[in-house]
Amino acid sequence: MSKTAVKFQNVCLSFTDEDVVDLSDINYAGEYNPHNQMMWLLHDHGFTLCVVMASSLQNALDIAVDNDKLDRFQIDPEDSSDRKVYLTTNEAGQDPDSPEYVDDEGVKYWWSGEPAFLGNASEPFDIESIGFVSFDLPKRSVVSLYGEEVVALTAHFA
Repeated sequence: MSKTAVKFQNVCLSFTDEDVVDLSDINYAGEYNPHNQMMWLLHDHGFTLCVVMASSLQNALDIAVDNDKLDRFQIDPEDSSDRKVYLTTNEAGQDPDSPEYVDDEGVKYWWSGEPAFLGNASEPFDIESIGFVSFDLPKRSVVSLYGEEVVALTAHFA
């Protein structure tokens, strides 16, 4: 499987078709693009998470979340280890009537730092380690669409 390299200064990332969200819906450069969409490669310390077509980084993150590409970054307040890292029981400066989570024993928890709320469900994510690069939509090319080799269906040689 071939990869596409994406270079920015001295950094080189890569992706395959399997990394692209909604590959069949990708527009090409020069086509109607009213929302000025571009390609966004989301990565974690250089390891590709996904590539999406979006009009902004926020939109790219939301699309990635809605397509289950960032699940490992989701914060689950019901998980005690996530509560220990991301939530606090200190209500100083918090609205005491609006805790983010209440456990089985009635202990109230608030965010110790505001997470990113992403996707259609607006769920909490820790995206501090996620990086991105953006680049233009691909040019339409029959050669690149076929790849390096094509198997002919019929033939005639004189």
